[in-house]
Amino acid sequence: MTFRKIMKKKTKKLLLSLALLTASATINAQCTTTNITGNFIQNTDIILSGTYNVSGLFYVPPGVTVYVSGYSFGGCGKLEVNAQTIIIEGTINGDFSGYTGGNAGLGATAITSITGDAIAITNCNNKDFTGQVSLEGGKAGQNGNGAGAGSSGTNGSGGSGPKQQCLSNNDEAGMIGSSGGGGAGGGGSYGGTGIAGGSGGDGTNNYTATGVNVSTGFVIVGGTGGTGGASGNVYGTATGADIDLGSSGAGSGGGGLSFDLGLQGNKGGSGGGLVKFVAVDSLAVTGTITVNGENGKTGGAAGNGGQSPNCCSDGCDDAGEATLSCGAGGGGGSGAGSGGGIYLETQNAAFINGTLNSKGGNVGNGGTAGTGVTINYSGGIFCGTQTITSGNGSAGNTGGAGGGGRIKIFINNCSSFVNPVTNVNGGATALPGTYNVICTTLGIENNSVEKYSLLVYPVPATEELNVQFKNSVYPDEVGNIEVADLSGRIIFSAPCKLNKQSAQTISLSDFAAGIYFIKIQADNITVQQKFIKQ
Repeated sequence: MTFRKIMKKKTKKLLLSLALLTASATINAQCTTTNITGNFIQNTDIILSGTYNVSGLFYVPPGVTVYVSGYSFGGCGKLEVNAQTIIIEGTINGDFSGYTGGNAGLGATAITSITGDAIAITNCNNKDFTGQVSLEGGKAGQNGNGAGAGSSGTNGSGGSGPKQQCLSNNDEAGMIGSSGGGGAGGGGSYGGTGIAGGSGGDGTNNYTATGVNVSTGFVIVGGTGGTGGASGNVYGTATGADIDLGSSGAGSGGGGLSFDLGLQGNKGGSGGGLVKFVAVDSLAVTGTITVNGENGKTGGAAGNGGQSPNCCSDGCDDAGEATLSCGAGGGGGSGAGSGGGIYLETQNAAFINGTLNSKGGNVGNGGTAGTGVTINYSGGIFCGTQTITSGNGSAGNTGGAGGGGRIKIFINNCSSFVNPVTNVNGGATALPGTYNVICTTLGIENNSVEKYSLLVYPVPATEELNVQFKNSVYPDEVGNIEVADLSGRIIFSAPCKLNKQSAQTISLSDFAAGIYFIKIQADNITVQQKFIKQ
């Protein structure tokens, strides 16, 4: 009989006999450990997180989605299930549940003046005298979170220029150079490397003037966009027993300042969550498990240029009486989150042909550029014709894409059916993550481990646990036997006596209900098995 048929028969029997033991939809403790005696059959959509130790079956039927609560909601971002049998026919959705994105950069707002003429960008001030106005640049966002977090960019630089000045003849227009936007955020990394963010958009000191003079009292300076942030570093292993959340991208840059304020950007994309399923008996995944990273978001829009009122009192109300400002640079986009982690393990048979996704998020777009302004004046035969136009800024560049995550499948039975559809690609040109199936009975050494494979009973255990070797072999040397909990803490240790008797009995009277690991080291071989204390 094929494994698929076995699982269908077994599942049908379990569901018919245990339907009344369906776990309540209120089991959603945030990053805590919950022990469940019996079966956890989730028949409706739910949000879960933390660790669940289930003595029987954990089952998600077709059409049901289990969402993994995000790291930002209680600091978890993971769903770990340890059960006798695990069957996933529905969907486990841990998208964007990993480390949260870095905060957004603020838009530029501060206007200063070394001559006390800060208001001259929008109003008349000291109309007969030269003066200077300075505009701050857009702010960079903040770093992302996690071991592979994307880094923030840098602030945009400020712009400046002279205000208007009324003269007895040929009034001089003011022209304020605009500021640059904050740099884009870098993308997060986990299994694959994200990419760096681009720069913020530049401000400008460009203008065109026909028939009108522009004040030369101060230099017209256009600000530059901040530099983009670096991507994060790869962490974790491709085939080890570790698994982690995906890291996030840095926040986007804020828009540069001109006549209009620069606008705030957006947060970086969050990383994908962590899903870990460990089955003592058998594991079947025919549905979908997804832990994708979040896309980056748009940078802050730049302020547009504008003009002050006409400030001189003379016969020609010309273009030289106003102060113009250029369009500013947009903020760079935010970095995207990396893919998260999927870890599947079974001590017996596996049937995995569903969909496993751990993709990195795509780039965040840069903020829009600010536009300049035009003044046209035609005063007739005595006053002439004048045109003056302030320049446009440039848009911010994109934030960094997120790298792919990690998918690991550990099986004891190398003949198990494991052929899922997988995606660990990075966003845009970011590098892919890793996907590996690790069969623990391969190789000469592991064949020796198989020779010494353990039989532990009863399942689940209550007061006592019996341990023996399945193949009736005995170690040549006295070794050691240990029991550890899920955190790895050793709670029992004693000499292994299986070379003197057929079975060794361990008292469980002081053990709390849950899942444990029993490990035997003898003859330079280490073997282990899980068991459940009910």
